[in-house]
Amino acid sequence: MADRTAPKPGTRPAGKRKRIKYRQMGFKLTDGQKKALDHYCKVHKVTPVRFIKSLVNNHVARYRPGDPPPSYVTENQLDLFEGEDVRD
Repeated sequence: MADRTAPKPGTRPAGKRKRIKYRQMGFKLTDGQKKALDHYCKVHKVTPVRFIKSLVNNHVARYRPGDPPPSYVTENQLDLFEGEDVRD
């Protein structure tokens, strides 16, 4: 028989997922915005909720806690004024 050891503290047993917490949110749309949203969703075969969630996810992804923000500095970027003495 295989030895069954207790799981490490802070870990879940296999097969168990962490429960996702949802928060309810509401906002208002004008008639024109609602019609445009419905038309877009019909054309692209997506529900309005799924469409709005994807938009929010795309814009908020870089601000999630724990993930470092993306670095836009490349290796080939110039270091201006580094080691240079500025004399008046």
